[in-house]
Amino acid sequence: SIPASICAGATAPALPTTSNNGISGTWSPSVVSNTTSSSYTFTPNASACANPVTVNVTVNPVVTPTFAFGTSVSICAGATAPALPTTSTNGITGTWSPSTVSNTTSGTYTFTPTAGQCATTQTLSVTVNPVVTPSFSFGTSLTICNGDAVPTLATTSDNGITGTWS
Repeated sequence: SIPASICAGATAPALPTTSNNGISGTWSPSVVSNTTSSSYTFTPNASACANPVTVNVTVNPVVTPTFAFGTSVSICAGATAPALPTTSTNGITGTWSPSTVSNTTSGTYTFTPTAGQCATTQTLSVTVNPVVTPSFSFGTSLTICNGDAVPTLATTSDNGITGTWS
């Protein structure tokens, strides 16, 4: 049987020279394209008392699944890791491997579409950054005498962490 649709680039079906009910003939065009939708006409041999038949084959584009978090995410160690949805934002269903994002180890996660969809795999690269404690030249405590000059509290630590003081 000839499918009504195939995915772009997939193996195109062969056109049989004999119909399911035993009629021999030829096809025009003779080969199904896996890049362009088209009509194919089966013309029975002259000796057969049969009518020509036209079959339409639609070639569907291959879709890349997309996700709200994109293809790469950076999180801090111990932070909430993104959930991996089983349906992409553009409607492709599938599964992830591994199925859960680690919040302790960087890694790559692969989404594999459910069979029967014209879709390709997608990967998510997760970078887990270590939690860094800001450090300052005056340390974590400071003693000053009443009336002495006080240090300015910088908005960037000595090791490059930006923030605010309270």
